[in-house]
Amino acid sequence: MSLAREARPPERLVLATRNAGKVAEFRRLLAPYSLRLLSLDDAGFRQELQEQLVSYTDNALSKAAPVAAATGLLALADDSGIEVDALRGWPGAESARWMGPEVSGPERLRGLIAEVDRRSPDDRRVRYVCVVALARPNADPVVARGECDGVLVEPRGDHGFGYDPGFLSADLGVTFGEAEDAEKDRVSHRGRAIARLAQSGVLDPRW
Repeated sequence: MSLAREARPPERLVLATRNAGKVAEFRRLLAPYSLRLLSLDDAGFRQELQEQLVSYTDNALSKAAPVAAATGLLALADDSGIEVDALRGWPGAESARWMGPEVSGPERLRGLIAEVDRRSPDDRRVRYVCVVALARPNADPVVARGECDGVLVEPRGDHGFGYDPGFLSADLGVTFGEAEDAEKDRVSHRGRAIARLAQSGVLDPRW
């Protein structure tokens, strides 16, 4: 008698973001799991995603939950930010918006460097934080958090997105802008959040 498991189709999961950088990272990080990843457009979700601007968890859930409800599928969203130790965690959950909605990633990085130079020039320690939320149509959502430490530096490298070129990773000794994808994914806040989500048992590994 064969002991081989009967193959089953992969579960469909909607990536509840229109941020191309996050989509690319999620596709890499979720590759080991038995999932068929869909974009919002693939799933027929045309609405704008809204964030509550309260906390990482609230923001992640406010994106994942309506997508799961509208599509009847698993939906994954995150909220992430960079926290400056000397500024009591600012800008945190406001990291993508504190300079306004139309400002580019490089502009926000330059703005943050200028703020830190002005307000805490002798302490540039920072932390990347990510909270992922997996919303499920007929079950409670599952939330997981990941963090990684670093130092804010002048931009180096052109990989990644957002604040990555200015985040000197304590784990790697290079900025996330300089790191190769596999190096970054191993130690990043988003990679650690997905790993903790997987530990909860809600993501099935590929056979």
